[in-house]
Order: sequence, then structure tokens, then C-alpha cells
Amino acid sequence: MAVNTLSKLLLLFVTAHYGSAGDIHRSPRQAPGSIFNVGNGEPCLGSDRSTGGVCLARNQCNTQGGKAIGFCGVFATCCSLNACDIRTNTKVAVFINPPLNRESSGLECSYNVEINNNNVCQLRIDFETFNLAPPTTIDAVENVTQRPGYTCRNDIFQVTNLQANSDMIPSLCGDNSGQHMYIRVNASINSRSIRINFKIADRSTQPNLPQATWKIKVTQLECFNTLGKYRDGIFEAITSSLPSTPLSSSADRDEYMIAPPGCLQYYPDRSGSFESFNYNRGAGPYIANLAYATCFKRTPDVCGVKLTSASYDMAYREENNLYVDTDCQINPVTAGVSQSEDYLFIPEAETADGLRGSKFCGTSAANQIIASTPPGPLYVHFHSDNLVTDDIPESGYRFNYNVLNNCYLKK
Repeated sequence: MAVNTLSKLLLLFVTAHYGSAGDIHRSPRQAPGSIFNVGNGEPCLGSDRSTGGVCLARNQCNTQGGKAIGFCGVFATCCSLNACDIRTNTKVAVFINPPLNRESSGLECSYNVEINNNNVCQLRIDFETFNLAPPTTIDAVENVTQRPGYTCRNDIFQVTNLQANSDMIPSLCGDNSGQHMYIRVNASINSRSIRINFKIADRSTQPNLPQATWKIKVTQLECFNTLGKYRDGIFEAITSSLPSTPLSSSADRDEYMIAPPGCLQYYPDRSGSFESFNYNRGAGPYIANLAYATCFKRTPDVCGVKLTSASYDMAYREENNLYVDTDCQINPVTAGVSQSEDYLFIPEAETADGLRGSKFCGTSAANQIIASTPPGPLYVHFHSDNLVTDDIPESGYRFNYNVLNNCYLKK
């Protein structure tokens, strides 16, 4: 009787983890590369090795308006999705701009990403290639030194249809190749799809705009559900001797990439680099009206993050200050004439030469090594206003980062 009970519990566990035998072809939890998986949704290269796509079954490629550019997996095709109005629910999807010229520009290109299963909690959008028209402001007027900030007026990238998601997702343009963003979703409250939309200006009427190109990868990341991972009691005893890989869920594999709440960007590696949107190799300008957090992974051995400035040039209010804290943002009570409030917030920050602050504007972080050792999450927060002043550059920033496991605190 006890053996039968254990067998039923084990069957219940495996069924909950994988689905029934009849679901094995479409189980969202099976490991990539499974022999049962015809088209696993992973990125692939076409036969010429220069064009990328996603590994799908041929009928999936056809229904999503794609084009077969090679083979991959078992009985699958490498599918190039370089078309518009594509709908997909694969674990990983790659979208490439359709052929564009002056005659075909001035279009709107949309992709619908449907949530794969109820455990998906985040989407990570990687901009492998992202080149749109840059943000612009109005033309200068004689004797007027201030203008509205740089915004996306020609080409525009947007993420919409978030339904119950209250996160503010910025519109982007310009050069953002190598950047990424996270989108929070919750299928349990009917947030089951997002729309990725490119609005491309007509090049026949604006021939000086650069050609629009993009290649973006969208990965659906799973969080653990409310039942947890069956790590205690009788289930632990049953599964402890079984191989781990077949019973590992997508949530196990995705855990490393899950961003903390409130982070638009997330860097889980212990070192790397990050930059402002449309950094454009230091030419900028950054986009107006942004407010978002860039976060870093904090493991138990990590006490802070070291930021080494490669380039830093933001707007400022006055030249005779240190460009930190109250120099970067004024109190509304004392506000008079509009003044710049662009800054990068770095909590509990101290530079190598002893300058302490939290808000950095102007060139205060240029050529600096900054240690940020807050007691909580590791992040920086970028804020830009809707104001640009003549002769004050708004190029943006680029940093190299290293998480620290030995923070030296001065007595």
C-alpha cells in the first residue's frame, strides 16, 4: 500500500513537472535539445552562416510568416522571421527587419509575443542589432538658449499591450545595438501577450535619415510557481537519487537571468559594461524623459559594485559647482527658471579621490572609479528631463562594472 502511494505521488510529481505523456511534444518545460522537441525555439544560423533565425518546425515557420534559411534540431528548420505582423509563443524568438528601401519605408512593423505558459514572469528583449533614426529636438531659435529635450520623433520602438502591467516602458530610437530591457508579465492576471512595435519614418520625404535595421531576441523567462520546487519531505526523498537534468524545469534554467523587481536592465554577470540608451559610441544624445534602473546581481558574497567610467557627459545647471547631489536636482520650492535635472543616481557612492554623492551630473563621474556600497540592491538610476540647453552636451555615459566581495570601509 505504501509503495502504491509513493508511486502515485511520484507520478503526480512528474506529471506536474512535465505534463502527461500526451503533452510531451508541447511541454514548455522540456529541456532545449530534447529528442522529442521538433523546433525548440532557440536562435540558429542559416546555411550561409550570416543570417540568423529561430529553430522551429516547418509548419510553425510557415504560420508565423517566416522563411526557411537552413536546418536545425531534429526535423526542424532555421526560420528567418524578417517580416512584419508575426505572432509567436516560442521560448526564444528572433525578429529581423524586413528589406527596407525608400519605397518601402514609412511603415509600421509589429510582433505579437504570446506568453508560453503561466510560469513566465519576465521577457528579456536583447537588441542584437538596433539602428533607428536618432532622437531629435526642435530647431534653435535666436536668443533662446533652451529647447525641449531629445525625443523619438521619426523612428520609434515601443512595447505595448501590457494590460495589467504598470511598468513604464520607454520608447526608444537611435543606436542601441547590444542593449537590452526586461518586461514584467503575469499570465495569471490576463497579461498574456505584448506587442513590439516599430514605427519607421518615410525615407522618401526624409532621405537624410539613416536606414532602419534591427535584429531583436525575445526570451520568455520562467519563475517558480507557488508550489515551489518540491524540495522537502517525501518528495525530496523520492527525487534525491534521480538524475537532475531531466527533472529540471525552465524556471531552474532561467533563475540566473531573472531580474529583481523594478529593473529595466539587469546584468547578472560579475563584470561587464553598460551605457545609456543611444550612447552611440559617445556621440549621443541620450533620450529625454527617461527614468529607469539598471541593476546588478547581488549574491551573498557581494558587498557592492565598482564602476569605472569610460565616458560621462551629461547636462548640468551651473559651471561653478561639483555636479553632484543638489547641484543636479533643485528643490521645487526654490525653482524659478527651468534648469537641468539630468543625473545618474548611484547610491552610497564614493569616488577614488574621496568625492561622495548619490546624484552625478555634468562631468562629475568622468574619468572616475566609483564604489557603490548600499545595504540593499545594487543598481543605478538614470533620470533625464525634457530640457536641452545650447552648448551643453548630453552625450550620455558608459561604465565598466565589477561586483565587489571585499569592500574596504574607511574608519
